[in-house]
Amino acid sequence: MIRLPPLLLLTILVTLVLIPAPALAAILGIDFGQSNTKAALVSPGVPFEIVLTADSKRKDVSGIAFKGEERLYGSSAAGIAPRSPSTAFLHFKPLLGRSVSSSEAEMYLAQHPGMELIPSGNRSTVAFKTPDSSFPVEEVLAMSLSNIKNLAEEMLPKSSATSRIYDVAITVPPYFDSVQRKAIIDAAEIAGLRVTALVPDGVATAINYASSRSFGNEKQYHFVLDMGAGSTSATLISFQEIQDGGLRFGKTALSITVEGVGFDHTLGGNLLDQRIFEILLARFIEAHGDGILSSPRALVRLHKEAERVKTILSANSEVRVSVESLHGDIDFRTMVSRTEFEEAIHDILPRISKPFEDALKAAKLDILDVQSVILMGGTTRVPIFQQVLVNDVLKGDASKVSKNVNADEAAVMGATFRGVSVSKQFKTKEINVLDPTIWEYDVVISDSDGRPVGAQILFPEGSLVVGNRSLIELQISEDVEEATLEFREGGRPLFTYGLHGIQEAKKKLLLANNCSELIPVIDAELTVSRVFEVHGISLQCNVTRPAESDDSEGEDFRQKVFNFFKGEKSSSSEESTTASETTAAAEAPTDSESTTTTPTATSEKSKATSRPKPRLVKQPMKYKIFYSGPRNMGRATKASSQARLRAFDKLDSDRHARDAVRNDVESYSYRIREWIEYEHQRFLEHLSEEERQTFLNKAESALEWLYGEGESMILDKLKEKMKELKEFEMIVFQREKEKLASIEAELRASASAAAAEVSAEVDGVEELVIPDDEEEETAAETSTSATVATATTTLMPNTETVSFEQSSTVETEPEETADLQHDEL
Repeated sequence: MIRLPPLLLLTILVTLVLIPAPALAAILGIDFGQSNTKAALVSPGVPFEIVLTADSKRKDVSGIAFKGEERLYGSSAAGIAPRSPSTAFLHFKPLLGRSVSSSEAEMYLAQHPGMELIPSGNRSTVAFKTPDSSFPVEEVLAMSLSNIKNLAEEMLPKSSATSRIYDVAITVPPYFDSVQRKAIIDAAEIAGLRVTALVPDGVATAINYASSRSFGNEKQYHFVLDMGAGSTSATLISFQEIQDGGLRFGKTALSITVEGVGFDHTLGGNLLDQRIFEILLARFIEAHGDGILSSPRALVRLHKEAERVKTILSANSEVRVSVESLHGDIDFRTMVSRTEFEEAIHDILPRISKPFEDALKAAKLDILDVQSVILMGGTTRVPIFQQVLVNDVLKGDASKVSKNVNADEAAVMGATFRGVSVSKQFKTKEINVLDPTIWEYDVVISDSDGRPVGAQILFPEGSLVVGNRSLIELQISEDVEEATLEFREGGRPLFTYGLHGIQEAKKKLLLANNCSELIPVIDAELTVSRVFEVHGISLQCNVTRPAESDDSEGEDFRQKVFNFFKGEKSSSSEESTTASETTAAAEAPTDSESTTTTPTATSEKSKATSRPKPRLVKQPMKYKIFYSGPRNMGRATKASSQARLRAFDKLDSDRHARDAVRNDVESYSYRIREWIEYEHQRFLEHLSEEERQTFLNKAESALEWLYGEGESMILDKLKEKMKELKEFEMIVFQREKEKLASIEAELRASASAAAAEVSAEVDGVEELVIPDDEEEETAAETSTSATVATATTTLMPNTETVSFEQSSTVETEPEETADLQHDEL
């Protein structure tokens, strides 16, 4: 064991204590929906502000598209989807953590014609195939998150010490499993973000709902119905004000508990769009044949029109459909009524009640115990769905339908609040969130022949997600040499550990230590984001060994350091005789002049040395990990994706700089042409006709070059062209500067000559003697006024002479003289 000198150890400890706490950082909240995405920001100087898109909108389409090397986000990506469906990746949330052969992938391809999905490497997950490349779905999500991060960082105050965003809280559906949740975390890491929490949609909405309300001591039950584009979930939440012992002055804290959750992961707005799409497609085929089925572009346009029709039917009884040149120059026009739409989704309506029934069953409650149903998601605006909710779920009680939350922004604001609470970087309202697991986490043990020999529950259903990490004893036979451990989540396999060399590991541990019993343990964790992870499997045993004397000295020193930071004084031999005697009894004497020890000290030291000290020893077991389904990204894969994103970011940065210079060249060329053609005064004075024509030709050629080969020119070439055009204005400025300098020199020379002339005139005036008597004084004043008037008449123009003559005349009228002198000033 490496032992540090006491003084060095104390220095290290003091240094650690004095390290300042990190400054307050920014927290980004993202409501990543299947159809739309919203974001909110909290930082010093920015309290809970919605992050606006590049178009200054409060939400944007979830997706990204490629236009050559350029990446388009949100509505811009949706805009080019009909023209290039294979390069526009929209509404891809259900594909996270799923394989190409999954039902989610099949439904996605049905709703997005023209897309091609391929396996992502050897991970059995989904990747988008483009004509030139392929992109794993996690990488596509990382690009979207990175774009949101950049938009949010532009909102940070320039004077703030916080200039970057690292922490993020993201909403997830409550039914997302560990693989899907880990896929979101991987995407955030690729984008340079650290996930503080993945917040279920219903919990995020409940936090936002409760943040501005007060509740009593009795539990209040409320449903959060979230009907989005891809899924429906009903989360039963209880709110209760409880006395918190950690709060002073008898304050209370709000407790939010998830009592039950029900969901349908395929019932959503996209399913309704698909039904309207099928109505429109059938009518087109009936009138014009099935040639449209071979045109992905036409099908994508028809899907987009179906989405518009669904939105309008939520408010109107019918809507006119009109798509110009849908296929083969055919203009498609028809009418769709709300009655037709409701008949097309008639079989879907009974599915609305199922999530409520499942949540109430889990909580062992009745719908009569629920005070309200909080509506979230755009699909809740469909009139027929609201009717089913009132009639079938709420037993006709429409008063329980609550619409007093912002359906678009409640989830993102609640998720941001949750991220702030978990990070503990800001002071917030005391809200305790209890979110139990909806699945059971267990392990199935099989022998070397694959026969199950046992099963074990690691985290039971209903476990509170508070970052549980435990060493769980593994029930396995002592004589087993090889075994497989299949870890499951809700009965679905996640991954399998193949153990081998079990007996060899036991022998190694027994030989090295005096172990009484070997215990195999699993290091398992259920994170705050409800991700199940296994950090390893090992053998453990308690080893009993006598403590060494130098260890006791080290323990004594560590105790002294501990007492020092607690503010306690160590008892020395000089301060207390009793303490001195105790120290002498526990340790050997340190006096260098003494060569013998007392019998009492020797006896006590012997006892301290021979006292047994238990110590836990671990021996990791050898294993291999197998995946029967999709698996998450490894370190190398994430590093490769990060490098790819940096390359795309560099291309974007270069393109933006290039576009800026192109715009400068274009606007400057037009400005030069306008200056010369409209004979701007400055350039008529300082340029000859030949020079003006030369520069006009340069501007015209610059525009021709810009719209031709300049389209593909690199940044340096564009800067050179801009420099050539700048020479024109520099010549004009230089000549104008020279002319101004010449005029200024002439003025200075004239002023100097005038000043010299005035000085000469003043020097020629004789010195006046003022007499003492009043008459002579009056005569002298009159004479002086006349003299000054005469001198001024010589130096000043005629207009000024008149002014001075009036002053001379008025001197005999004292009352008016003061006013005139004031006017002169």
